Amino acid sequence: MASGQATLSGNRRERALALLAVAELDFRRTARRLSLCADDAEDAFQRAVEILLTKAPDRPPAALIAWMQVVTRREALAVRRARERLLAAWRDEPDDLIAGLLCDRPGPVEQAERRDRVAAAARALAALKPDERLAIALQAHGYSYSEICELCNWTYTKVNRCLAEGRARLRDYASNQT
Repeated sequence: MASGQATLSGNRRERALALLAVAELDFRRTARRLSLCADDAEDAFQRAVEILLTKAPDRPPAALIAWMQVVTRREALAVRRARERLLAAWRDEPDDLIAGLLCDRPGPVEQAERRDRVAAAARALAALKPDERLAIALQAHGYSYSEICELCNWTYTKVNRCLAEGRARLRDYASNQT
């Protein structure tokens, strides 16, 4: 055993083998309970035995059994995590991986296009007369013709003219921009 691992003294090795003879089924049961399949449980048990043989502390048998249960449990969980990562990678299609990376927010190009549209709309609204701009803004907020008349102290004819001329100017501005 001089291959880089700690060598076991005869007494320590004997205690580890005696422990396995007494509680091996309990350790295997712990590994199986926490593993996805029997092969993973066997791998976890083998890793736990390796740790027992190389790193077991000097403890009484009952405490050593408890220590080995913890080691077996941790190894089974480690094997399970590794297997779940592997299964998740196989389950996901390449398109699903890419879709998972994408978000619903607009990208830089879409944001630039939106900024351009907002700037064009602001220029178009700035080109309107103040009364036309006010009438269109109030109607956009849901006010009726009669409510706009009351708010601005305008006649129905003025509201109608401001909205009609304002819309016409916006259409002309939009057609000149394209």
